[in-house]
Amino acid sequence: MSKEEKKLTRSLNNDRSNKELLRTEINNATDPNVRLELTKMLLDIEKAEKKRKITRWSFIIVLILGFTFFLWHLGNKSTKETKPNQVSETQTSTSKETTSDTSTTQSTFSETNLTEAQVKEWVMSILDLLPPPPTRYLLDMKTDDKDKLIYISVGIDQMDSLGTFRINAQGELEAKGAITGSLVDPNWTLMSKKYLDTSIAEEFFKEKNAKNSKINDTFQSARQMLIGKKYSIVPILYDGQDAAEAMEDNKAPQNLIHDGAQEITFIDDTTIRTELLGNYRPDYEDTYSINENKLMIRHNDIPYTLSNSGISFDTWTTEMDGHTVTWQMK
Repeated sequence: MSKEEKKLTRSLNNDRSNKELLRTEINNATDPNVRLELTKMLLDIEKAEKKRKITRWSFIIVLILGFTFFLWHLGNKSTKETKPNQVSETQTSTSKETTSDTSTTQSTFSETNLTEAQVKEWVMSILDLLPPPPTRYLLDMKTDDKDKLIYISVGIDQMDSLGTFRINAQGELEAKGAITGSLVDPNWTLMSKKYLDTSIAEEFFKEKNAKNSKINDTFQSARQMLIGKKYSIVPILYDGQDAAEAMEDNKAPQNLIHDGAQEITFIDDTTIRTELLGNYRPDYEDTYSINENKLMIRHNDIPYTLSNSGISFDTWTTEMDGHTVTWQMK
């Protein structure tokens, strides 16, 4: 781990400790001015965490969405050069004459027996189908001691890994990670069966682009429905019990609804304004993001659905001091 990564880890750990300390101090403070200052400090820490996360993944998002332009261009090409499906090499060697017989041997090209330069060239033929990186690709090739397969990690100068390629036992080139458009899928995706043949990868990216375009249309429509609207977020259940009843039974914090309820106004594509209950709790602006099925606001992942009648939200849960709180947005 580099010095910069160690410093970032220590900073994140410190931020988490500071947040827990600040929350405790806010709950214990009786002076409204003190609670206001402590709340501002907590918001600053959370905003700093969000900015680091956005910076870390911004390039990955650009890379995935960049498939749209390339594959649109690819689909409109009238002609396409075809790369050879197979490269064959035959080597003939003649042994020295020791008797009256002369022997000749031949070896056939195999994708499982490539040189390091050939492996990297094969990987680059797939990467060249993607939008170019801001700097340059870094390829690190290793052979696994257990399965004896060749693995090629792909990175970019001063950025995270973009994923991994491997040559499987059948001599096929596979990939997983951000290269395939998925950060969490553990399965390998076939990219090429023959050395330098990119036809399978081109078809994969074309289908991925069509899916991404549909997904993009979905959350763009959702954004348009949200902008200018105001919604209330309130806790409705505490460990499965009605939140108000749980407070009456002293099972839930007495300030659960008062401190948890908030109103959210969507200002533009990325910005919301949050209004909290109580005069001592300041309003503030924050950012949000959205994908094809979830609205993400700070620590809340809010599921939504689109229909002809508009957008609707399902309930979701968060953990609070070992208890489960169910929330509703309407």
